[in-house]
Amino acid sequence: MRAAIITTIFTLATAVIAAPVPAEKRGSWHPRSAKITWYSGNSLSNPYCGGPTPTDQDMVAATGWDSPYGCGDTITFDYYGHKATVTVVDKCEGCHSGAWFDISKAAFSKLADLEVGELINVDFYKY
Repeated sequence: MRAAIITTIFTLATAVIAAPVPAEKRGSWHPRSAKITWYSGNSLSNPYCGGPTPTDQDMVAATGWDSPYGCGDTITFDYYGHKATVTVVDKCEGCHSGAWFDISKAAFSKLADLEVGELINVDFYKY
């Protein structure tokens, strides 16, 4: 009897551990492929995705019109070990490539000094 219980527990535990993770939960990793700039002030007004107007302290991003990333997407950037996670809330007129992100001051500051202004070859993960 005890052997049957142990076998059942082991079988159930193995099934849970081996269960595949759905693709939409895994996201996608994009090594050294993003360009990042920052935006602030009035540029944050009337976000394309609607909702409240973000502030410089919010962790938000804008993407180009041709970008495959859009409203509500969560993106984590990794720039030489410095990480920032943002939510896409806006579109960026000047962001001409699909992986060009304009992010808030707060988000950019987690990656580098604002004076740098532009980061290239940034790793990012889209959830």
